[in-house]
Amino acid sequence: MRNTALLVGLGLMAASAPTLAGPIFITGHDPDYHAQGSVGAQDLLNVALNYATSGTYSGGVQKFLFVESDIAPPPGHLIGENGLNAIGLVEGTNYDEVDAAGLAALASFSGYSAIVVASDFGGLLTQAELDELILRKTDIANFINGGGGLAAFAECGAGYFNCQADLVTPFANLFGFLPVVVSSVATNSPYSVTPFGALLGLTNADVNDPTHNSFGLIGGLNVVDADAAGAPTTLAGNVTIGDNGFNPVPEPSTLALLSMTLLSLMGLGLMRRRAGA
Repeated sequence: MRNTALLVGLGLMAASAPTLAGPIFITGHDPDYHAQGSVGAQDLLNVALNYATSGTYSGGVQKFLFVESDIAPPPGHLIGENGLNAIGLVEGTNYDEVDAAGLAALASFSGYSAIVVASDFGGLLTQAELDELILRKTDIANFINGGGGLAAFAECGAGYFNCQADLVTPFANLFGFLPVVVSSVATNSPYSVTPFGALLGLTNADVNDPTHNSFGLIGGLNVVDADAAGAPTTLAGNVTIGDNGFNPVPEPSTLALLSMTLLSLMGLGLMRRRAGA
């Protein structure tokens, strides 16, 4: 039995699709850790980055920002950045890395395709980075509403089931930089990819390394994979952020399909009117 996190949307309101929306990928897996020894975790890491950056991380088209501490890893942790290197990414070309001090000194997220937050279970996200991300919560929301992406990996701390507490304070505000409430409940492996996750290119083998968080409610996002009890373990979606949380916007592929369907229906209606005349 492992711990999960309950994602509760705060009164999400329906909204019409705006011009810009940002891709969010939130997972209870820690692929930054497991990518250093697991092909499945490498696949998951690639999919997360591809989704959050809209594919621009590949080939150095546009860098993303990776948030992680620069401390020496304590027992049970690995440097999450090494997971990025394991899938062929290079600092300065594909991404820039910042710790809490670097994040505080960063005037703007503009110029980056996405913000990628390391795990604090297997990776090296400490309370200092988590606190700084929470302080920049409004900036992050504005970044997403401007079309920027976000990927965030497993978080847990003292007071949560089966969690190490060496990097964060007891009862840390899990995913506190998101406009939703996240709390801990229990879950069980194995994990299974949903049809949405399969469309992203994932298989069950990609999501069955040891896992540390799942989510009780989807909060307006799509379920990418779920645990044995059906609780979502990874969530993703194209959203805007308002005072009340995530406002989902149809995926570009969905919009294209809806447009084609609408045009077909309009054409069919026109043909019927002509036949009637």
